Amino acid sequence: MKFQSLMSAVAILLGCTVCFSGNTVMAQSTTRPAEPATVGQYVIYEIALSSRQPFADPLADAQARAVFTSPSGEKIAVDGFYAGGNDWLVRFAPNRVGKWSWTATLAGGDETVKRSGTFQCTESGNPGYLRVSKVNPYRFQHDDGTPFYPIGIHRCAAFQPEHDGPNPDGSWRSVDLRTWCKDFAGAINLHRLQLGLGNRHGCAVPVLKGVEDGRIVIDFDLAGQLDEMYRTQREYGFREILVLYQDMSLWGNADSAFGAGRDIEEYKNLKAKNLPLQEQYIRYIVARYGAFVDIWEIFNEDAYAPDDYLAHLAKVIREADPYDHIITTNYERPQAEWCELITPHEYMGTHARHTDAYLCTQLARFKSFGKPVQYTEFGNQGTLPNVDPVKWRIATWTAFMNECHLLFWGMSGRKVDSVERGNSNAYIGPQSRQYFRVLSEFARDLPLDMRPIASGWTDQLHIRTYALGNGRINVLYVHHFADHEEAYKLPDKLFLATGPGTFNLTWIDPATGKQVAKAEVATQGRFLNLEVPPVTVDLACRIEQQAAEEETAKTE
Repeated sequence: MKFQSLMSAVAILLGCTVCFSGNTVMAQSTTRPAEPATVGQYVIYEIALSSRQPFADPLADAQARAVFTSPSGEKIAVDGFYAGGNDWLVRFAPNRVGKWSWTATLAGGDETVKRSGTFQCTESGNPGYLRVSKVNPYRFQHDDGTPFYPIGIHRCAAFQPEHDGPNPDGSWRSVDLRTWCKDFAGAINLHRLQLGLGNRHGCAVPVLKGVEDGRIVIDFDLAGQLDEMYRTQREYGFREILVLYQDMSLWGNADSAFGAGRDIEEYKNLKAKNLPLQEQYIRYIVARYGAFVDIWEIFNEDAYAPDDYLAHLAKVIREADPYDHIITTNYERPQAEWCELITPHEYMGTHARHTDAYLCTQLARFKSFGKPVQYTEFGNQGTLPNVDPVKWRIATWTAFMNECHLLFWGMSGRKVDSVERGNSNAYIGPQSRQYFRVLSEFARDLPLDMRPIASGWTDQLHIRTYALGNGRINVLYVHHFADHEEAYKLPDKLFLATGPGTFNLTWIDPATGKQVAKAEVATQGRFLNLEVPPVTVDLACRIEQQAAEEETAKTE
């Protein structure tokens, strides 16, 4: 007792905590910076743990974990991850305002390191992670209930993004990440990244280098670069999709750390010998990046993984993920309960004028499963150029008006007229970003309970219309598909199923966001008849019902 008391006193003088439990020494390093006393809601809080001894396989031979206790007394267990050297980290984003407490443990060999602490969680303005909407099965909302209407991108370069190319000499243009974020903020709000299993197939980032002597080998330098990428993108409000396995087995049999993409016997199998290593890899990725990510996409363009194997991987993710993030895969498993998101890919060979008609046929098919539809790749086929901003505008508006969402495969380092084989993808330059900002601003405060409503005219030879409404607010999109060069004036009024009332109409140009016309229109029946301004390519309209007291005041 005297020896323990003496050591405790020394520990206090040295600024560390030392405890004793049998033959186990539990120590806090004196070199780590102190955790902050306050942290914003959904802002990442990190706990550092250090071991005195090295491990031959630190990912398997030691385990870090923290248990956080919320202001209401709920306990949340969060796994830590090995960060290199003798260091482990636990990352956590608190979801409740108030005082939190935590205990953290690093256990391995004959050593156990324990720490504890508290912090105050304050309001931050961060709306939280993405969820499937509680009021509309096809939409997303944040934890705080606010809507999220995504327009996404997949970059081929994670750290030096391709951007507004080419260079003056015709070469591929790239910029630093912060420049890219500044230019894309407000236009793109969802980013997708793929992790390669020991390869860069499909522009993947190979955080997992391979399997050696029965253990997984992580590229910790690369993993650290991803930390910084996610931190930077979080500053600018981007939400994240992370693909865990990238082998594109539909298109080839590329080798990976766990086996060839089409190897069902020794790789994609519940009886595979390396399945425990696959599980360890998943737990590591979830522990390291779970606080940054909103959606887990297990595979990309995989056509060989059996259903029971995918269900098992989804279960591993769910058990490791303290945030209960959305889980999906590609190609999607729409009827599987664990698959919460339909994730089509589409590289279109159609002209901009026909994009909406074709896209609607696909959206209707995918929506039939009753789950959100989030394209995780979208662009042009090789016979078309990658620069197609009007087409991207029409596609994003069409998807939004059909309660679906697009994510483009970006290729903006250079411009191409076509490619001999494959996909020309999508150049998202200043013009496209302007178009996306107009749609994002238009949709920003629209309620999630808006659903498709009837609209149109008896003669649909020149325009196609799409409408959403909830009885109070309605929106209309008009596409002049017959001709994008000359303005067209609808010879009669358009009908829209709003129900009775008096409505304020505001028309905007989707290219600029500028107001085109305003009107006040009333109906006593089910349908509102409204005049459409001349339309060259497209128009959008917000139709908002006047409050009952406002209408009463007008009649008195």
